[in-house]
Amino acid sequence: MTEITMNRRVSGAVVSASVMAAAGAAIFLLLPVIIGSTMDTLNLSEKQAGLLASSYFGGYLCACVASFGMVQRINHKTLAKGSYILLSLSLLAAALTLNPFAMGLFMALAGAGAGVLFGLAVLIVGQTDNADGNFGILLVAQQLFAAVLLFILPQWVIPTWGFSGLMLALSIVLGIGLFVLGGIENSPREKSSSNTTTITDPPHLQQIAAGLFALMVYFAALSAVWAFIERMAADQGLQSDQIGFALAFSMLGGVIGGLLVAIIGRRIGRSIPVWLSLLVFIGVFYGYSTNFGIMGFALVTFIFSLFWNYILGYQMAIIAALDRTDRYSVFMPGAQALGAVTGPAAAGFIIADQGYTVLLNIAGVIILITSGLFLHLIRSGKHFA
Repeated sequence: MTEITMNRRVSGAVVSASVMAAAGAAIFLLLPVIIGSTMDTLNLSEKQAGLLASSYFGGYLCACVASFGMVQRINHKTLAKGSYILLSLSLLAAALTLNPFAMGLFMALAGAGAGVLFGLAVLIVGQTDNADGNFGILLVAQQLFAAVLLFILPQWVIPTWGFSGLMLALSIVLGIGLFVLGGIENSPREKSSSNTTTITDPPHLQQIAAGLFALMVYFAALSAVWAFIERMAADQGLQSDQIGFALAFSMLGGVIGGLLVAIIGRRIGRSIPVWLSLLVFIGVFYGYSTNFGIMGFALVTFIFSLFWNYILGYQMAIIAALDRTDRYSVFMPGAQALGAVTGPAAAGFIIADQGYTVLLNIAGVIILITSGLFLHLIRSGKHFA
């Protein structure tokens, strides 16, 4: 096989993986408007809305864990098809029910489909030599897709059809991914033959576990804040169309963050991005505690999204670099899902009892501690510059 043919097949696999990741991450990236629509049109409380979100991520987490075995036994293209179908049909079922228990069940099933899609996408990208850059491409695809949805849905779908219309629209749009799987079949490994000898080396299990734990807790803190920023803005007097615009605008920040990872890669190492993101998130959490109006809210949320995707690309690359066997990278979406399960649920209780300021303070402390753990992994790991 020529190098050109191999590069084309790798590029096709990365494109298909990016589409799968965009579908797998869509519900999470739309979480603020989904939670807002359940509270506005279904009259759910903060606790109920947080638990509904957690049911989705519970299914997501279970699927990510199960995919560790599935990706080694089931053809990747077949697995992706089944996951797209499960995701689409579950969202359709959620749109057709008003029973909170049934809604939670269908959201959990939708999470299962999304979890397998995202886990498979991360596995494919993590196997490439240019993991930092390709993770950046994957994140750009997620953010561009979410930006379009956040621009359209809050303005033209939710005001008229509410939560049911939102779920129906997502069912249709995410199902289109079934037709973008060409690069998955026989997806090649981009790693060169000189690197394949490391596959027999023992994996750094303790470091991988520490990295997955840090990723989970980091994600929980950011998810807790992200899930309720729509409510924070509404409490400050912003209108739904203004909030929708700000959230859509924030996706552009996510695109820029992913592009920065794709372009810069490891040119500045991985410690600098960790330090920079820590300082920025502390500033972002302070910004949310202050009433800046629509422009201030839009700017803070833009920066939030930018640096979330910027640091996430490096965090995943740190863990993937430790995974010499290419078997444990599939747990990264599961770690994110576990954080996303606990984050919004805990945030709902914290907000109900203590308010938004306490939530923001707790999130800041968590980001500080987990950033220190990632810096420790960078210093101690042989793979890091």
